[in-house]
Amino acid sequence: MKVAIISRSSDAKDAIRQLLLPWKVTFTSLDEADVSIVYGEKPPENTDSIVIPSNCEGFFGWLKKEELEFEREFGKRICVSATKETILSLVPLTYYRYNGSFERVSGQPSFIKLGNGRLLLTIDIVKEYWRIVNGILHPKISTFYRLLTGLPVPYTVAPMRLRSLLMKRKIEFDSINFNDKLPLDALRFLLVNSIEEIAHEKLVRKMWNGKHYVCAVTHDIDTYRGLKRAKVLKRLELKYDVPSAWYIPVKHYKLDVGIVRELSNHGEVGAHGTKHDGKLVKLPREKMIDRLCEAKQILENVIKDSIYGFRSPLLQCNAEFIQALNRAGYIYDSSVPTWEPNNPFTMKPYGIGTVNLMEMNGVFEVPLTLPQDHQMLYVLGMTPKQTVESWLKLMDAVGNIGGICTILIHPDYELADSKNLETYEELLNSITAENRALITTLVKLIEKRLEKSAK
Repeated sequence: MKVAIISRSSDAKDAIRQLLLPWKVTFTSLDEADVSIVYGEKPPENTDSIVIPSNCEGFFGWLKKEELEFEREFGKRICVSATKETILSLVPLTYYRYNGSFERVSGQPSFIKLGNGRLLLTIDIVKEYWRIVNGILHPKISTFYRLLTGLPVPYTVAPMRLRSLLMKRKIEFDSINFNDKLPLDALRFLLVNSIEEIAHEKLVRKMWNGKHYVCAVTHDIDTYRGLKRAKVLKRLELKYDVPSAWYIPVKHYKLDVGIVRELSNHGEVGAHGTKHDGKLVKLPREKMIDRLCEAKQILENVIKDSIYGFRSPLLQCNAEFIQALNRAGYIYDSSVPTWEPNNPFTMKPYGIGTVNLMEMNGVFEVPLTLPQDHQMLYVLGMTPKQTVESWLKLMDAVGNIGGICTILIHPDYELADSKNLETYEELLNSITAENRALITTLVKLIEKRLEKSAK
Protein backbone atom coordinates (compact mmCIF):
# COMPACT_ATOMS: atom_id res chain seq x y z
CA MET A 1 0.00 0.00 0.00
CA LYS A 2 1.20 3.51 -0.81
CA VAL A 3 1.09 5.96 2.10
CA ALA A 4 1.82 9.69 2.18
CA ILE A 5 2.79 11.39 5.44
CA ILE A 6 1.52 14.98 5.59
CA SER A 7 3.46 16.77 8.31
CA ARG A 8 6.19 19.36 8.78
CA SER A 9 7.49 17.43 11.78
CA SER A 10 10.45 15.10 11.16
CA ASP A 11 9.65 13.39 14.49
CA ALA A 12 6.16 12.60 13.21
CA LYS A 13 7.50 11.14 9.98
CA ASP A 14 10.06 9.02 11.84
CA ALA A 15 7.44 7.73 14.30
CA ILE A 16 4.96 6.74 11.58
CA ARG A 17 7.63 5.00 9.51
CA GLN A 18 8.83 3.06 12.56
CA LEU A 19 5.31 2.05 13.55
CA LEU A 20 4.61 0.68 10.07
CA LEU A 21 8.01 -1.04 9.71
CA PRO A 22 6.63 -4.61 10.03
CA TRP A 23 4.18 -4.12 7.11
CA LYS A 24 4.63 -3.83 3.35
CA VAL A 25 4.09 -0.11 3.01
CA THR A 26 5.61 2.26 0.45
CA PHE A 27 5.96 5.87 1.53
CA THR A 28 5.25 8.14 -1.39
CA SER A 29 4.01 11.56 -2.49
CA LEU A 30 0.41 12.61 -1.98
CA ASP A 31 -0.33 12.35 -5.72
CA GLU A 32 0.50 8.62 -5.74
CA ALA A 33 -0.82 7.67 -2.27
CA ASP A 34 -3.73 5.38 -1.47
CA VAL A 35 -3.95 6.87 2.04
CA SER A 36 -2.50 9.96 3.69
CA ILE A 37 -1.59 10.22 7.36
CA VAL A 38 -1.88 13.79 8.60
CA TYR A 39 -0.21 15.33 11.65
CA GLY A 40 -0.50 19.02 12.49
CA GLU A 41 -1.80 19.90 9.01
CA LYS A 42 -5.11 20.24 7.20
CA PRO A 43 -6.17 16.93 5.56
CA PRO A 44 -6.07 16.91 1.74
CA GLU A 45 -9.38 17.01 -0.12
CA ASN A 46 -9.10 14.13 -2.57
CA THR A 47 -7.24 11.40 -0.65
CA ASP A 48 -8.52 9.12 2.09
CA SER A 49 -6.92 10.52 5.23
CA ILE A 50 -6.16 9.56 8.80
CA VAL A 51 -5.86 12.58 11.07
CA ILE A 52 -3.69 12.26 14.19
CA PRO A 53 -4.67 14.72 16.93
CA SER A 54 -1.97 17.01 18.28
CA ASN A 55 -1.64 19.79 20.79
CA CYS A 56 -1.21 22.49 18.17
CA GLU A 57 -3.23 25.42 16.89
CA GLY A 58 -3.50 23.98 13.40
CA PHE A 59 -5.28 20.87 14.62
CA PHE A 60 -7.63 22.75 16.92
CA GLY A 61 -8.38 25.25 14.16
CA TRP A 62 -9.28 22.40 11.81
CA LEU A 63 -11.56 20.85 14.46
CA LYS A 64 -13.35 24.17 14.87
CA LYS A 65 -13.81 24.47 11.12
CA GLU A 66 -15.28 20.96 11.06
CA GLU A 67 -17.58 21.95 13.96
CA LEU A 68 -16.17 19.23 16.17
CA GLU A 69 -15.89 19.85 19.89
CA PHE A 70 -13.50 17.87 22.04
CA GLU A 71 -12.78 17.03 25.65
CA ARG A 72 -9.55 15.70 27.08
CA GLU A 73 -9.52 12.65 29.34
CA PHE A 74 -6.57 11.30 31.30
CA GLY A 75 -5.73 7.81 32.53
CA LYS A 76 -8.10 6.15 30.07
CA ARG A 77 -7.07 2.66 28.95
CA ILE A 78 -7.39 2.03 25.21
CA CYS A 79 -7.83 -1.51 23.88
CA VAL A 80 -6.63 -2.34 20.36
CA SER A 81 -7.24 -5.50 18.35
CA ALA A 82 -3.93 -6.93 17.17
CA THR A 83 -5.43 -10.20 15.93
CA LYS A 84 -8.67 -12.09 16.58
CA GLU A 85 -6.89 -13.81 19.47
CA THR A 86 -4.89 -10.87 20.82
CA ILE A 87 -6.06 -7.60 22.37
CA LEU A 88 -3.35 -5.13 23.36
CA SER A 89 -3.85 -2.07 25.54
CA LEU A 90 -2.15 1.14 26.57
CA VAL A 91 -2.86 4.15 28.75
CA PRO A 92 -2.02 7.31 26.75
CA LEU A 93 -1.24 10.60 28.42
CA THR A 94 -4.22 12.28 26.74
CA TYR A 95 -7.37 10.85 25.20
CA TYR A 96 -9.48 13.09 22.95
CA ARG A 97 -13.25 12.59 23.10
CA TYR A 98 -15.13 14.26 20.27
CA ASN A 99 -18.74 15.43 19.97
CA GLY A 100 -20.62 16.21 16.79
CA SER A 101 -21.64 14.41 13.64
CA PHE A 102 -19.57 11.30 13.14
CA GLU A 103 -19.82 7.54 12.93
CA ARG A 104 -18.32 5.51 15.77
CA VAL A 105 -16.51 2.38 14.68
CA SER A 106 -17.87 -0.57 16.63
CA GLY A 107 -15.45 -1.90 19.22
CA GLN A 108 -12.83 0.73 18.35
CA PRO A 109 -12.76 3.62 20.83
CA SER A 110 -9.36 4.54 19.36
CA PHE A 111 -10.74 6.25 16.23
CA ILE A 112 -13.92 7.66 14.68
CA LYS A 113 -15.06 8.03 11.06
CA LEU A 114 -15.98 11.53 9.96
CA GLY A 115 -17.16 10.68 6.47
CA ASN A 116 -15.75 12.04 3.18
CA GLY A 117 -12.86 9.58 3.41
CA ARG A 118 -11.51 10.89 6.70
CA LEU A 119 -10.82 9.11 9.96
CA LEU A 120 -9.84 10.81 13.21
CA LEU A 121 -7.74 9.12 15.91
CA THR A 122 -8.48 9.74 19.56
CA ILE A 123 -4.85 9.69 20.74
CA ASP A 124 -1.70 11.40 19.54
CA ILE A 125 0.26 8.33 18.43
CA VAL A 126 3.30 10.44 17.51
CA LYS A 127 3.59 11.92 20.99
CA GLU A 128 2.93 8.53 22.58
CA TYR A 129 5.57 6.85 20.40
CA TRP A 130 8.25 9.32 21.43
CA ARG A 131 7.19 9.20 25.07
CA ILE A 132 7.84 5.43 25.07
CA VAL A 133 11.08 5.60 23.05
CA ASN A 134 12.48 8.51 25.07
CA GLY A 135 11.87 6.50 28.23
CA ILE A 136 14.51 4.13 26.87
CA LEU A 137 16.86 6.68 25.31
CA HIS A 138 16.74 8.94 28.39
CA PRO A 139 16.01 6.57 31.31
CA LYS A 140 15.79 7.64 34.92
CA ILE A 141 18.59 5.58 36.45
CA SER A 142 17.86 4.27 39.94
CA THR A 143 19.82 5.36 43.01
CA PHE A 144 20.45 1.67 43.72
CA TYR A 145 22.12 1.24 40.32
CA ARG A 146 24.23 4.39 40.74
CA LEU A 147 25.46 3.21 44.14
CA LEU A 148 26.05 -0.36 42.95
CA THR A 149 28.13 0.63 39.93
CA GLY A 150 29.78 3.68 41.49
CA LEU A 151 31.91 1.64 43.88
CA PRO A 152 35.69 1.42 43.26
CA VAL A 153 35.30 -2.38 43.30
CA PRO A 154 33.11 -4.43 40.92
CA TYR A 155 29.47 -4.76 42.00
CA THR A 156 29.92 -8.54 41.71
CA VAL A 157 31.81 -8.58 45.04
CA ALA A 158 28.36 -8.47 46.66
CA PRO A 159 26.99 -12.03 46.85
CA MET A 160 24.51 -12.82 44.10
CA ARG A 161 21.99 -14.01 46.69
CA LEU A 162 22.05 -10.55 48.29
CA ARG A 163 21.72 -8.77 44.93
CA SER A 164 18.79 -10.99 43.97
CA LEU A 165 17.11 -10.41 47.33
CA LEU A 166 17.24 -6.64 46.78
CA MET A 167 15.61 -7.06 43.37
CA LYS A 168 13.01 -9.63 44.35
CA ARG A 169 9.50 -8.62 43.38
CA LYS A 170 6.13 -10.14 44.18
CA ILE A 171 4.00 -10.78 41.11
CA GLU A 172 1.54 -13.50 40.24
CA PHE A 173 2.92 -15.90 37.62
CA ASP A 174 -0.38 -15.87 35.75
CA SER A 175 -0.13 -12.11 35.28
CA ILE A 176 2.93 -12.42 33.06
CA ASN A 177 1.33 -11.80 29.71
CA PHE A 178 1.83 -9.23 26.98
CA ASN A 179 -1.70 -7.82 26.75
CA ASP A 180 -0.89 -4.67 28.74
CA LYS A 181 2.90 -4.66 28.26
CA LEU A 182 3.20 -3.79 24.57
CA PRO A 183 2.08 -0.15 24.35
CA LEU A 184 4.28 0.57 21.35
CA ASP A 185 2.84 -2.42 19.48
CA ALA A 186 -0.64 -1.28 20.48
CA LEU A 187 0.15 1.99 18.69
CA ARG A 188 1.26 0.01 15.62
CA PHE A 189 -1.99 -1.92 15.41
CA LEU A 190 -4.08 1.16 16.13
CA LEU A 191 -2.52 2.83 13.09
CA VAL A 192 -2.75 -0.31 10.94
CA ASN A 193 -6.40 -0.87 11.87
CA SER A 194 -7.24 2.72 10.96
CA ILE A 195 -5.47 2.41 7.57
CA GLU A 196 -7.36 -0.80 6.83
CA GLU A 197 -10.64 0.81 7.88
CA ILE A 198 -10.27 3.85 5.65
CA ALA A 199 -8.73 1.99 2.67
CA HIS A 200 -11.02 -1.08 2.86
CA GLU A 201 -7.93 -3.20 2.32
CA LYS A 202 -5.75 -5.38 4.55
CA LEU A 203 -2.12 -4.43 4.98
CA VAL A 204 0.29 -7.26 4.18
CA ARG A 205 2.66 -8.23 6.97
CA LYS A 206 6.31 -8.78 6.10
CA MET A 207 7.25 -12.42 6.57
CA TRP A 208 10.45 -13.71 8.16
CA ASN A 209 11.98 -15.72 5.32
CA GLY A 210 8.58 -17.30 4.74
CA LYS A 211 7.86 -17.81 8.46
CA HIS A 212 5.34 -15.95 10.60
CA TYR A 213 7.65 -15.00 13.47
CA VAL A 214 11.22 -15.35 14.73
CA CYS A 215 12.78 -17.29 17.58
CA ALA A 216 16.35 -16.40 18.59
CA VAL A 217 18.15 -18.17 21.44
CA THR A 218 20.81 -15.97 23.03
CA HIS A 219 23.26 -16.25 25.93
CA ASP A 220 25.23 -13.73 28.00
CA ILE A 221 28.36 -15.33 29.47
CA ASP A 222 29.12 -13.27 32.56
CA THR A 223 31.75 -15.48 34.24
CA TYR A 224 34.55 -17.91 33.38
CA ARG A 225 32.42 -20.65 34.96
CA GLY A 226 29.66 -19.73 32.53
CA LEU A 227 32.08 -19.93 29.60
CA LYS A 228 33.00 -23.50 30.60
CA ARG A 229 29.35 -24.49 31.01
CA ALA A 230 28.46 -22.94 27.66
CA LYS A 231 29.91 -25.98 25.88
CA VAL A 232 27.20 -28.21 27.39
CA LEU A 233 24.38 -25.93 26.23
CA LYS A 234 26.01 -25.66 22.80
CA ARG A 235 26.06 -29.45 22.39
CA LEU A 236 22.34 -29.63 23.21
CA GLU A 237 21.58 -26.87 20.71
CA LEU A 238 23.55 -28.65 17.98
CA LYS A 239 21.52 -31.78 18.72
CA TYR A 240 18.34 -29.82 17.88
CA ASP A 241 20.00 -27.80 15.09
CA VAL A 242 19.35 -24.53 16.94
CA PRO A 243 21.83 -21.74 16.09
CA SER A 244 22.42 -19.41 19.02
CA ALA A 245 24.15 -16.14 19.88
CA TRP A 246 26.75 -15.79 22.66
CA TYR A 247 27.61 -12.35 24.07
CA ILE A 248 30.99 -12.29 25.79
CA PRO A 249 32.79 -9.60 27.87
CA VAL A 250 36.38 -9.65 26.64
CA LYS A 251 38.34 -8.50 29.73
CA HIS A 252 36.14 -9.64 32.60
CA TYR A 253 37.77 -13.08 32.75
CA LYS A 254 40.35 -15.02 30.75
CA LEU A 255 38.97 -15.98 27.34
CA ASP A 256 39.36 -19.59 26.27
CA VAL A 257 39.97 -19.18 22.54
CA GLY A 258 38.95 -22.75 21.74
CA ILE A 259 35.58 -22.42 23.46
CA VAL A 260 34.81 -19.02 21.93
CA ARG A 261 35.54 -20.35 18.44
CA GLU A 262 33.44 -23.44 19.13
CA LEU A 263 30.50 -21.21 20.14
CA SER A 264 30.75 -19.23 16.91
CA ASN A 265 30.31 -22.41 14.87
CA HIS A 266 26.68 -22.73 13.65
CA GLY A 267 25.86 -19.64 15.63
CA GLU A 268 27.10 -16.17 16.43
CA VAL A 269 29.45 -14.52 18.89
CA GLY A 270 28.64 -10.95 19.89
CA ALA A 271 30.26 -8.44 22.22
CA HIS A 272 29.17 -7.95 25.84
CA GLY A 273 31.51 -5.07 26.55
CA THR A 274 34.97 -5.26 28.06
CA LYS A 275 34.04 -5.58 31.75
CA HIS A 276 30.74 -6.54 33.36
CA ASP A 277 30.91 -3.58 35.73
CA GLY A 278 27.77 -1.65 34.79
CA LYS A 279 29.74 1.53 34.09
CA LEU A 280 29.51 1.57 30.29
CA VAL A 281 26.73 4.14 29.76
CA LYS A 282 28.16 6.41 32.48
CA LEU A 283 31.38 6.93 30.52
CA PRO A 284 32.10 10.04 28.41
CA ARG A 285 31.16 9.37 24.77
CA GLU A 286 34.70 8.91 23.42
CA LYS A 287 35.65 6.52 26.21
CA MET A 288 32.41 4.63 25.61
CA ILE A 289 33.28 4.31 21.92
CA ASP A 290 36.80 3.14 22.82
CA ARG A 291 35.39 0.39 25.03
CA LEU A 292 32.96 -0.73 22.35
CA CYS A 293 35.68 -0.77 19.69
CA GLU A 294 38.06 -2.68 21.96
CA ALA A 295 35.44 -5.37 22.68
CA LYS A 296 34.76 -5.74 18.95
CA GLN A 297 38.41 -5.91 17.95
CA ILE A 298 39.42 -8.46 20.60
CA LEU A 299 36.59 -10.82 19.66
CA GLU A 300 37.29 -10.42 15.94
CA ASN A 301 40.91 -11.40 16.58
CA VAL A 302 39.74 -14.47 18.50
CA ILE A 303 37.17 -15.84 16.04
CA LYS A 304 38.87 -14.49 12.88
CA ASP A 305 35.58 -13.07 11.68
CA SER A 306 33.54 -9.86 11.96
CA ILE A 307 31.50 -8.98 15.05
CA TYR A 308 28.22 -7.21 14.30
CA GLY A 309 26.09 -7.49 17.45
CA PHE A 310 26.20 -6.13 20.98
CA ARG A 311 24.37 -6.62 24.25
CA SER A 312 25.29 -4.38 27.16
CA PRO A 313 26.00 -5.75 30.65
CA LEU A 314 22.94 -5.30 32.92
CA LEU A 315 21.02 -4.16 29.80
CA GLN A 316 22.26 -0.58 30.09
CA CYS A 317 21.01 1.72 27.35
CA ASN A 318 20.61 5.39 26.51
CA ALA A 319 20.80 7.66 23.46
CA GLU A 320 24.57 8.23 23.73
CA PHE A 321 25.12 4.46 23.94
CA ILE A 322 23.15 3.79 20.73
CA GLN A 323 25.07 6.54 18.91
CA ALA A 324 28.37 5.12 20.19
CA LEU A 325 27.45 1.66 18.88
CA ASN A 326 26.97 3.14 15.42
CA ARG A 327 30.33 4.93 15.63
CA ALA A 328 32.02 1.70 16.75
CA GLY A 329 30.72 -0.20 13.71
CA TYR A 330 28.02 -2.43 15.19
CA ILE A 331 25.00 -3.24 13.01
CA TYR A 332 22.59 -4.24 15.78
CA ASP A 333 22.06 -4.10 19.52
CA SER A 334 19.94 -6.30 21.77
CA SER A 335 20.16 -4.49 25.11
CA VAL A 336 16.61 -3.17 25.45
CA PRO A 337 14.02 -5.44 27.11
CA THR A 338 10.45 -5.54 25.88
CA TRP A 339 9.38 -5.70 29.52
CA GLU A 340 11.03 -6.70 32.77
CA PRO A 341 9.32 -6.78 36.19
CA ASN A 342 12.26 -5.13 37.97
CA ASN A 343 15.19 -3.98 35.87
CA PRO A 344 18.40 -3.17 37.84
CA PHE A 345 18.99 -0.08 35.70
CA THR A 346 15.74 1.55 36.86
CA MET A 347 14.66 -0.67 39.80
CA LYS A 348 11.10 -0.80 38.47
CA PRO A 349 9.19 -2.43 35.60
CA TYR A 350 10.97 -1.32 32.46
CA GLY A 351 10.88 -1.92 28.73
CA ILE A 352 10.21 -0.55 25.27
CA GLY A 353 6.86 -2.30 24.84
CA THR A 354 7.38 -3.92 21.45
CA VAL A 355 8.27 -7.38 20.14
CA ASN A 356 9.30 -5.97 16.77
CA LEU A 357 12.54 -4.79 15.21
CA MET A 358 13.35 -1.08 15.45
CA GLU A 359 15.87 1.31 13.93
CA MET A 360 17.62 3.76 16.26
CA ASN A 361 20.37 6.20 15.26
CA GLY A 362 21.68 3.98 12.50
CA VAL A 363 21.55 0.76 14.54
CA PHE A 364 18.93 -2.00 14.48
CA GLU A 365 17.51 -2.61 17.95
CA VAL A 366 16.31 -6.17 18.53
CA PRO A 367 14.42 -6.08 21.84
CA LEU A 368 15.01 -8.79 24.41
CA THR A 369 11.38 -9.79 24.13
CA LEU A 370 10.99 -12.53 26.75
CA PRO A 371 11.96 -11.65 30.34
CA GLN A 372 15.47 -13.02 30.81
CA ASP A 373 16.20 -16.04 32.99
CA HIS A 374 17.61 -13.89 35.82
CA GLN A 375 14.30 -12.02 36.11
CA MET A 376 12.27 -15.23 36.06
CA LEU A 377 14.45 -17.25 38.43
CA TYR A 378 15.76 -14.69 40.90
CA VAL A 379 13.45 -11.67 40.72
CA LEU A 380 10.14 -13.56 40.43
CA GLY A 381 11.38 -16.71 42.20
CA MET A 382 10.22 -19.16 39.53
CA THR A 383 11.62 -22.64 39.16
CA PRO A 384 13.40 -23.51 35.87
CA LYS A 385 10.34 -25.52 34.81
CA GLN A 386 7.96 -22.64 35.56
CA THR A 387 10.31 -20.33 33.64
CA VAL A 388 10.23 -22.48 30.51
CA GLU A 389 6.44 -22.93 30.73
CA SER A 390 5.97 -19.15 31.00
CA TRP A 391 8.33 -18.52 28.09
CA LEU A 392 6.42 -20.93 25.86
CA LYS A 393 3.13 -19.14 26.61
CA LEU A 394 4.72 -15.79 25.80
CA MET A 395 6.24 -17.24 22.62
CA ASP A 396 2.79 -18.25 21.47
CA ALA A 397 1.55 -14.70 22.06
CA VAL A 398 4.48 -13.22 20.11
CA GLY A 399 3.84 -15.71 17.32
CA ASN A 400 0.22 -14.57 17.06
CA ILE A 401 1.31 -11.01 16.25
CA GLY A 402 4.30 -11.94 14.09
CA GLY A 403 7.12 -10.55 16.25
CA ILE A 404 10.51 -11.72 17.50
CA CYS A 405 11.06 -14.09 20.43
CA THR A 406 14.48 -13.22 21.83
CA ILE A 407 15.32 -15.58 24.70
CA LEU A 408 18.23 -14.96 27.09
CA ILE A 409 19.70 -17.89 29.06
CA HIS A 410 22.87 -17.32 31.08
CA PRO A 411 25.08 -20.43 31.27
CA ASP A 412 26.11 -19.00 34.65
CA TYR A 413 22.65 -19.56 36.15
CA GLU A 414 20.32 -22.30 37.27
CA LEU A 415 18.91 -23.35 33.90
CA ALA A 416 22.40 -24.48 32.88
CA ASP A 417 22.85 -26.70 35.96
CA SER A 418 23.27 -30.37 35.09
CA LYS A 419 20.07 -31.15 37.05
CA ASN A 420 18.07 -28.76 34.82
CA LEU A 421 19.46 -29.66 31.40
CA GLU A 422 16.42 -31.83 30.73
CA THR A 423 14.22 -28.74 31.22
CA TYR A 424 16.41 -26.77 28.82
CA GLU A 425 16.15 -29.59 26.32
CA GLU A 426 12.34 -29.41 26.60
CA LEU A 427 12.56 -25.75 25.63
CA LEU A 428 14.71 -26.54 22.58
CA ASN A 429 12.36 -29.35 21.58
CA SER A 430 9.33 -27.03 21.79
CA ILE A 431 11.09 -24.31 19.78
CA THR A 432 12.02 -26.65 16.93
CA ALA A 433 8.52 -28.19 16.89
CA GLU A 434 6.98 -24.78 16.11
CA ASN A 435 6.76 -24.68 12.31
CA ARG A 436 5.59 -21.04 12.23
CA ALA A 437 8.93 -19.80 13.58
CA LEU A 438 12.17 -18.91 11.83
CA ILE A 439 14.89 -20.11 14.20
CA THR A 440 17.95 -17.97 13.61
CA THR A 441 20.64 -15.78 15.13
CA LEU A 442 20.14 -12.05 15.38
CA VAL A 443 22.90 -11.25 12.88
CA LYS A 444 21.27 -13.50 10.26
CA LEU A 445 17.93 -11.87 11.00
CA ILE A 446 19.37 -8.40 10.35
CA GLU A 447 21.20 -9.58 7.22
CA LYS A 448 17.93 -10.90 5.78
CA ARG A 449 16.18 -7.58 6.46
CA LEU A 450 19.07 -5.63 4.87
CA GLU A 451 19.04 -7.88 1.78
CA LYS A 452 15.30 -7.34 1.28
CA SER A 453 15.63 -3.57 1.75
CA ALA A 454 18.37 -3.43 -0.89
CA LYS A 455 16.20 -5.18 -3.51
